[in-house]
Amino acid sequence: MFSIINPANEEVVTTVAPSSLEEVDEAIARSNEALASWRDVAPGDRANMLRRFSDVVRDHVEELAQLEVINAGHTIGNARWEA
Repeated sequence: MFSIINPANEEVVTTVAPSSLEEVDEAIARSNEALASWRDVAPGDRANMLRRFSDVVRDHVEELAQLEVINAGHTIGNARWEA
């Protein structure tokens, strides 16, 4: 198990199990499949998808910023800017 530590206060946020070799191989295979399908997406459609993703991020800036504070120990202002 690995402990995820909040660098701001050194508290354990959670623990996670390491991935097996098979899980890593599966993740790599799936990412290669995703890349192949992404290549087939027209540039205009890619732009629309990225805009929708941007909308979702904007709608959840505070949640994402709070996670970044815990994960990286950033100040909330810096984390909001990064989100």
